[in-house]
Amino acid sequence: MVEETFEAPTPKEAFALAKAKYGRFSDLQLLRARQIAGRDGKLVAEITVAVSESDYLASIGIDEETELMEELAELRSRLERMREAAGIPAPSLQATEKAVKLLESKGLRRDWLLERMEPILGTPTAEDEKLLLSYLLEEIDEGLRVLPEDLSRRRVMMMVGPTGVGKTTTVAKLAARYSYMLERDYRVALINLDTWRAGAYEQLDNFAKILHLEHRQPESVEEFASALDELSDYDVILVDTAGISPYDTERLIQTIEFLKGVEDREISTNLVISATAKYEDIKEIYDHFSFINIESAIVTKFDETRRVGDLIAFLTQKHLPVSYLSTGQRVPEDLQPADKETILQQFAEGIDG
Repeated sequence: MVEETFEAPTPKEAFALAKAKYGRFSDLQLLRARQIAGRDGKLVAEITVAVSESDYLASIGIDEETELMEELAELRSRLERMREAAGIPAPSLQATEKAVKLLESKGLRRDWLLERMEPILGTPTAEDEKLLLSYLLEEIDEGLRVLPEDLSRRRVMMMVGPTGVGKTTTVAKLAARYSYMLERDYRVALINLDTWRAGAYEQLDNFAKILHLEHRQPESVEEFASALDELSDYDVILVDTAGISPYDTERLIQTIEFLKGVEDREISTNLVISATAKYEDIKEIYDHFSFINIESAIVTKFDETRRVGDLIAFLTQKHLPVSYLSTGQRVPEDLQPADKETILQQFAEGIDG
């Protein structure tokens, strides 16, 4: 993929420039959006999109297949040289392969494992399968980060993530937890920014009525800012958003607009991801929300898989802390503050190391 940047007064206008250039192609993806100082010192919106190499060449009037094939051949050559440079010494190959295959069966990626083994290759640790497994488990333990639950001050917590991951259910669980499951009952309000999905407001509104919670659904950036002002005396404001697929650019732009419209507010953004998702899918989701300063990950469907290696590889690579684990459909019982022990126990089950 090729990345290209466009600037305009607003994210919508910047994306319109991208669509004007690549609208006839199908693989236009929004990667990042931010505000920057323009040449005249005024703030402008900058977005970065990704398109396929063939679409990029076509957009600038180049259709030279030979040139593209040569570039791809050079890339393959470079990757091969890198792979050879990171080769495993022969004496430790057998123990390494056994450890790698075992941890791969738990969902970890081979390239992730080899990267972490590189500092000890050729040492006695790398030549002993049990020592190597212990070393890699310690690497996972050190790489995992957890964000402790903290309600010592008023908070606005926004949930973002892909469709079908359980954001609305997570909002309901957090609302119930904060309302009556902690050392004191916190005042909780709900805001729903999902204007796309049929029944999205009603689903959360029914829950809000059961717990006697304030619930708003602003239709514009101005209404969102007004709702935050009106609810400012609440301990926690939980904000639900529309589920966004990696190719649903229109909804992504809308989320950007809402956030840019309240930049003066302190909002913690939480990426809701499924424990069952593959590494590539989690990374793609994260990249599409890279314009947001994501504070933590909330992991749903943690009870539905024992292969959490993809999740662990992503969290440790991005240094993204986990705040909560969702382990079922019950509200609010099946939600718990994240801890390393639970994650590691689920990953290490069946490993004799």
